[in-house]
Amino acid sequence: MNLSMLLSLFEMKVSYPLRFALYKAMYKQDKNRILFADPYATDLTDNMKPVYAALSEKDGITLVKCFPQTGGLQGNSLAGKLKGRANRSAAFNKFLKEYARCGVVFLTESYLPAYAVKPRPGTQVVQLWHGSGAFKKWGYSTLDKSFGASDNTVPMHNCYTLVPVSSPVVSPCYAEAFRCDPGIIKPLGVPRTDELVNSSADAKAELIAAHPELAGKKLILYAPTFRGNNVVNAKSGVLLELSKFDSDCAILLRLHPFARGKYEIPTDCKGIILDTSEYPTNFCLRAADVLVTDYSSIIFEYSLLEKPMIFFAPDLEEYKSNRDFYYGYEGFVPGPITKTTDEVIEIINSDSFDLSAPREFKKKYMSACDGHATEKILKELLD
Repeated sequence: MNLSMLLSLFEMKVSYPLRFALYKAMYKQDKNRILFADPYATDLTDNMKPVYAALSEKDGITLVKCFPQTGGLQGNSLAGKLKGRANRSAAFNKFLKEYARCGVVFLTESYLPAYAVKPRPGTQVVQLWHGSGAFKKWGYSTLDKSFGASDNTVPMHNCYTLVPVSSPVVSPCYAEAFRCDPGIIKPLGVPRTDELVNSSADAKAELIAAHPELAGKKLILYAPTFRGNNVVNAKSGVLLELSKFDSDCAILLRLHPFARGKYEIPTDCKGIILDTSEYPTNFCLRAADVLVTDYSSIIFEYSLLEKPMIFFAPDLEEYKSNRDFYYGYEGFVPGPITKTTDEVIEIINSDSFDLSAPREFKKKYMSACDGHATEKILKELLD
């Protein structure tokens, strides 16, 4: 066991519980105080934004944000690790103080201090999670894999009182990943999908207005998931040979949040490549004509738009071995599976997509995402 692991164990077993006990003694619980926290984001995440906005319109509620000032990841260098730990420690301390005071907390990621202590009676802990559906495995489902946690030394996901999901079909996957009571997993929908269902804005026209060079081109959203066995050593996952695409296409590159800044667009690309990693996710989904991805849960949201998808998975067997999926990949994904860039280009150029697959996928895995997820979640909590 290395020094970092020992320090983490000390924090979980000693430091966090002591601080939480102190803050409980210092502060009374306020059921109308609502906390939003994520260990990697610097501000409200996509699933938090619509919930925060809806709560902002209610009287008598105090909303509190708790995020690291510069994000939770600072690289693999010693200086980066020290800076990241100090930054995270400050955010975690604020979290424990607010956790002791609040009536509701919204999370969208694993949050260690929340698992180290027992919340006050009546505190509701809502895990909105950062992805829809259930695709690649996470949490306790990966104990036998190289990805993620390798043992049960540190408790995880042990405090949730509500886990909203996109469909009843995926509930068993969440119960397994979180090792939680299936009764708290409810098909209420995913907040960030409300905009996708309800918006009539022409995102493609808006994007072209901002980038006139995209006019007349087929917009290909390329969204690979990151590679690596944890969030710190994440790599971009860009495996497509982007220089092979011709000028009839424009690649809208969207890197996973853990991999942003870890890929440089090659200068010899013939087609136009626009890095859209910092654009709102829903905007990119609505602007794209075709999605190309590998193992990203972005496919669930994209299915709501009933547009074509292509799956580029040259390292599928390796990915299965390292992390695996809740469903058999080949029979699950709603689009053709490819192994080479040439295959992807051939399918795009043929322009003959079967949209029945994403439509059926949407019905099965996104049935609770009806444009009212935020409303249903808040009704569950506050009524």
